[in-house]
Amino acid sequence: MREPAVAGSFYPGDSEDVEEMLAAFRERAKAPKKKTDAVVAPHAGWIYSGATAMHSFLALEKKKTYVVLSPNHTGAGAPIAMSAEDWETPLGTVKNDKALAKELGLPISEAAHQREHSVEVQLPFLQFLFGDFSFVPITMMDQSLEAATMVAEKLAASKKDFAVVASSDFTHYEPAKQAKEKDDKVIDAILKMDADLFYQRLQETHATACGFGPIAAAMLWAKKKGRKKGELLAFSNSGDVSGDYAAVVDYAAIAFR
Repeated sequence: MREPAVAGSFYPGDSEDVEEMLAAFRERAKAPKKKTDAVVAPHAGWIYSGATAMHSFLALEKKKTYVVLSPNHTGAGAPIAMSAEDWETPLGTVKNDKALAKELGLPISEAAHQREHSVEVQLPFLQFLFGDFSFVPITMMDQSLEAATMVAEKLAASKKDFAVVASSDFTHYEPAKQAKEKDDKVIDAILKMDADLFYQRLQETHATACGFGPIAAAMLWAKKKGRKKGELLAFSNSGDVSGDYAAVVDYAAIAFR
């Protein structure tokens, strides 16, 4: 069992507090009429990015299985790594879809997931909105386009019905105007679902989206599934909460349709 690593810090450690916070986010967010099976959601502390993340999860279809793609902030474990364990959150246990994990055939590395927050913070959203489900978490320390393409191809080869969540924040610790200028260019490439252009824009702007590999993998998988374009559902930054716009982190909720 993978125990929570950031409950009580990134998000509440008590189930009632978790549900209360998520209910408040849901109250503020507008659910789109059309659902999808691939989204990008931010993964900062909920106080900063939770309201934006809720837009992503409200756009998701209800599935029996979710694949959550994340960066690897800790540097531990394999370059691309799944967990084979069930995960505990304040809302209960999330079962690992071991059959799908076996089918995908990616390396298992619990060390890559043990202290990583960027999958964990997404699970209570899924539990709150969809109840019982299984999942496969995949961290990507290797975020090259080649790695993202490989992950997308593995996912596309599966016959199983699942949805994909790419966990990523956008530009970090820059003045709000400068950060948004960079991220507008990067997000434009995401909405066009052009992975080559996405990596080109990242290089040109030096935008520091921490989960660009997961975004690319989700985008490429969605494209293989027939999705045509991305939709920006919400955009915010940490300054909207802290009042400090001198050094912000940007957050975006994106759906592939």
